Amino acid sequence: MVDYVPLNDSIDYATRANSTYHPLNPQSGIFLVGDKGIEFQSEKTRGYIQIPWQSVSAVLVQFIFGDHYVRGFTIQTTEDNNTTSFEFIVKDAKETLKAMRQYLPRETFRRQRENLRGLFKKHS
Repeated sequence: MVDYVPLNDSIDYATRANSTYHPLNPQSGIFLVGDKGIEFQSEKTRGYIQIPWQSVSAVLVQFIFGDHYVRGFTIQTTEDNNTTSFEFIVKDAKETLKAMRQYLPRETFRRQRENLRGLFKKHS
């Protein structure tokens, strides 16, 4: 395995997070917002995720309880016509999004379609 080399020269914001890149094996760790991109460092394994700012095509924000609480977000990247999604559940998602907003244009941030709404509807 390749040793971890930081993507960023400086870190603007750091918070605890869970990465669900592998949904059956979520990883807890530290989510970092820096001058060159986003990094996630796993606490229990040597795994990490690095996403340069120029690779981010969308940030899908997950609202629950209407607009009252931001649970986390999904970062979509596009390189060579391949789209990859990275989902993060973050301790303080609103502050994390504010830190990311310094580097990404407003139109990059979108509301994620609610996928749980149908589960709680009454079916006749």
